[in-house]
Amino acid sequence: MIVVVSCLHFPDDERIYHRQILTLLRNGFEVKYYTRSSNSKNLSEKGLVHLNFSDNISISQYKKIIFNNILNTNKIFVIHIHEPQLFSLAIDIKISTGAKVIYDVHEDYPAIINTFSRWNKNIKRLKEKYWIFKEKQFLKHVNEIIVASSAIVNSNYKAQGFNPIILENFPSKDFINENDNKKKIKNSIIYHGSLAPERGIIELIEALPFVVNEIPDVTVSLYGSFRTNRFKSDVYSAINRLKMNNVIFLHDHVLHKDIWGKLESHMIGVIPFNDNPLTRIGTPTKLFEFMAARCKVVCADLPPMKRYEFKGLKFFQSGNIESLSNVLINAMHNISNKDLLFNQEKIKSHYNWDFISHRLIDLYVRLLS
Repeated sequence: MIVVVSCLHFPDDERIYHRQILTLLRNGFEVKYYTRSSNSKNLSEKGLVHLNFSDNISISQYKKIIFNNILNTNKIFVIHIHEPQLFSLAIDIKISTGAKVIYDVHEDYPAIINTFSRWNKNIKRLKEKYWIFKEKQFLKHVNEIIVASSAIVNSNYKAQGFNPIILENFPSKDFINENDNKKKIKNSIIYHGSLAPERGIIELIEALPFVVNEIPDVTVSLYGSFRTNRFKSDVYSAINRLKMNNVIFLHDHVLHKDIWGKLESHMIGVIPFNDNPLTRIGTPTKLFEFMAARCKVVCADLPPMKRYEFKGLKFFQSGNIESLSNVLINAMHNISNKDLLFNQEKIKSHYNWDFISHRLIDLYVRLLS
């Protein structure tokens, strides 16, 4: 039995569930999957036991419940965790059951500290050093490391004797359709993902009145969950202040399998990220999803957007509202179907989960042999 644990992601997370867990099931592994989420959808099926707990309980309570549950489970061979908040749980399970530990690293956590912490530079540096110290202590109990990007450094895994498996956030080919661009909504823009200040959502809203002046029938769909209620209030206030209620349409988070139909119906996929330590490292999954759905991509001029071979991306100066509005206008007036097809074919041939999923299976086979 393999145990997969997340405490901050939706159960149907594209990386954890749609890619990794479904791949493990297809290869004959049995999985017990624990999540802590407001989404109560039960994903259990043959070979998979899914237990979701409300996100109203604390992470500390969640870990205690899982620990007791796992001790009453059949023989556990591997515990695979997806957040550093689960360090202590993984250690306790390893000590109690002898299970091997896989540490799946989604982000560069010092970059998160430097992006979100409101403390001064010296305090941030201390927090970063303490986090790295805690991770190094945890790594003494880890058997294998998976990282979402080669740009993730954290406590420098190779210097500590690890050779991390790189599993990029490429989409599964199962979701790629040969969609007809003529079926796309004219002058439509879509964003999906976290709705938070560092994502440039307010800047996007403030750029739209300039776009509307040039393209009156433009529409923007924003899909996702707000990180904080305060930011949610800021977004609604900006929309009302700028009289964009008939232009911008806000939607809650939707299941991963359902977002594809939304992507395929829109012309432009926008990644309006602000420039900060976090966005300078991580390549957003939506970049590959936009390409797969044949969306023209407008994105901030940041290093992660340039790591892969795509054509026709339109870059704007991060945080610059005038630059963003001009690039959106230009993108809608100049869409090359040849570039869109090239990008989709690149996803189908190289930048897809099916092309790299053997790395996950090879890791598990090696770990369990």
